[in-house]
Amino acid sequence: MTPIIAHVAGSEGEAMKVGQGTQVLFLAILALTLNSVTSVADSLSDFYKNRTVTISVGSAAGSGFTLYARLIGRHLPKYIPGGPNIVVENLPGAGGLRQMDHLVTVAPKDGSVIGLLNPAVAVAPLLTPEISRHSTDKIAWLGSANSEVSTCIVWPHAKVNDLADLKKRELVLGGSGATGSSGIGAQALKAIFGYPWKIIGGYQGSADIMLAGARGEIDGACILLMSALRAQYWDSFIRGDFKVVLQMPPGNHPDLPGVANTIDLAETDEQREAMEFIYGYWAFGRPFAVPLGVPVERLDMLRTALKGTVEDPGFLADSEKMGVSVDYMAPDILQKRVQSILNTHPDVVSKVRALIPANELR
Repeated sequence: MTPIIAHVAGSEGEAMKVGQGTQVLFLAILALTLNSVTSVADSLSDFYKNRTVTISVGSAAGSGFTLYARLIGRHLPKYIPGGPNIVVENLPGAGGLRQMDHLVTVAPKDGSVIGLLNPAVAVAPLLTPEISRHSTDKIAWLGSANSEVSTCIVWPHAKVNDLADLKKRELVLGGSGATGSSGIGAQALKAIFGYPWKIIGGYQGSADIMLAGARGEIDGACILLMSALRAQYWDSFIRGDFKVVLQMPPGNHPDLPGVANTIDLAETDEQREAMEFIYGYWAFGRPFAVPLGVPVERLDMLRTALKGTVEDPGFLADSEKMGVSVDYMAPDILQKRVQSILNTHPDVVSKVRALIPANELR
């Protein structure tokens, strides 16, 4: 170190030379950085120009997930270099597990396929490990478009007037299957609160279940998310075509004043922990992800593009017109929420699994 100090402390001319050298070095580094940024941008634009990007959805057409995918797909190209075409592909089945399997094992790992996942896939490896092939450590989160509140609804022919009727009437509820959030949630509520319900699985998604209820095939369902209620069924709800009888954690929705939350109906800590575990994933209600292996510059760009899209004035204006709620969650926060659920004590997981006779729904 001594020779360097002696050199810098020398004549004024020598000091000036050092300063000029530092400036030249800084400018050289800046030029390299700008060239690198430009090169990455050009590479991204070259890849996505004239390319089709697919947003896969793990539920049927007509679902709230499809609504979000199409809305975001309409504005997303603005934030992706090269302005690719966006198409939405529905891959319903097994409560979102079919889509998860496709995303991990079939979809190209190049940033051309984005999954809008059912957040229930985050807990599926814990609840149904015998049929859940992939955990969320095989995907990379882009972020979530909103936070959800799930509900239980009944149609007028069910003749449910208050909470007491839920325990007295042998209601037939529709569900999407053993691994679907509608089936798992209804089975858990049935077991925890002693509701004499019969759960019928096999419906493709919320649209099929809502149609079945309107036809009188079922009495109710624990499937309708508030974003779908507001965007797709609000007029029908206001008319009294069906009623919301329960809402779930993580919170009470302002549009459902007076509707009981199951977390408040719980009488023991064990019941509350079960409710939080089963429904906690709706805190990241519309999560987007890509398979692991997508090049880091494309992954970073897609994360930035999703954030830009959900904050875009045109997107927000369309969301308001459609009654679609938006509550962006960054990928790092989303990952922490997922990990928090995955860290649920094994005893709680075991007790919840014991509550759910999944074989009844297959």
